[in-house]
Amino acid sequence: MSATIFFQNVAGNDIATLTKTFQVGGVNTDPTTVSCLVTDPTSTAVLHTFNGSAPADVTKVSTGVYQLLVGNTITGLWSFEWIGTGTASDVDVGTWTANPASVNQYYTSVEELKDRLGITSTVNDLSSQMAVQAAAKYVDAYCGRHFYQLAETRTFVPYSIWEQPLDDIVSITQLAVDFDGDGIFEQTWVQNTDYQLMFEGYEFAQFTPGEARPFTRARVINFAGGGRFFPFVWPFSRLDRVQVQGVFGWPAVPLAVKQATLQCAADFFKLKDAPFGVAGSSDFGVVRVPRQNPTICSLLAPYVNPRRKVGL
Repeated sequence: MSATIFFQNVAGNDIATLTKTFQVGGVNTDPTTVSCLVTDPTSTAVLHTFNGSAPADVTKVSTGVYQLLVGNTITGLWSFEWIGTGTASDVDVGTWTANPASVNQYYTSVEELKDRLGITSTVNDLSSQMAVQAAAKYVDAYCGRHFYQLAETRTFVPYSIWEQPLDDIVSITQLAVDFDGDGIFEQTWVQNTDYQLMFEGYEFAQFTPGEARPFTRARVINFAGGGRFFPFVWPFSRLDRVQVQGVFGWPAVPLAVKQATLQCAADFFKLKDAPFGVAGSSDFGVVRVPRQNPTICSLLAPYVNPRRKVGL
């Protein structure tokens, strides 16, 4: 297979095409039996056959040429093994990768990277895709937070009876608490009646620094006399007593984060031409690639999370 970029899709709509040509003495020849063993990233192996036992989904394109279409339903490294027996015995192995389908998590794109580097061909698209993905994950790890939006349910250990730090969150669908530690969140709170969301620094203005920010904490409101407070915790019981369902992340990816990711991806792409970190030599000696790009660090410095991740 060529270096094609595939994306994970539950329905298997992104198809990897596996093709094998069997020959004897340089002449295309049909084997007695043809099969292809495909192993997905979870190590589950399925033997596909041509006119054999199910799944008999290997097709014959022409004499000696066979093909199998595989849906990329799982993210990760896939492997295949073509097996021909009898008249044209041969075994041929290979791999391909299914990338995560959530391209919004990358902050930049292959097209933007190619524009930055002045690349007009598609020869290095796989290397470009890997650089873009690695750069986004580097930015997430460096900042201790993610800037893309993710709708899910997370639980938190109570911080105090009146205040709860949260992962970056854009909006909350439901906040519930578990008072007895049995894993059942029996009390559901109403936003702006039982609790109020705040930004970092105990501020309430979303655009104070000039760009949209996420909420980072919830504080109890008790003006209605509801007696609300976050639960106490004790040993030998569940500690995650606060459950939050909503959209986590940032309202929009900051421009500085996008620029840092793009520059980081460009650096990663160029590293393939700098073995052992050596970019070349000059009259002054060996030119080495710096361990960290100071421009990237400067761009990301305002977005480093001092608390790192707090949810479970």
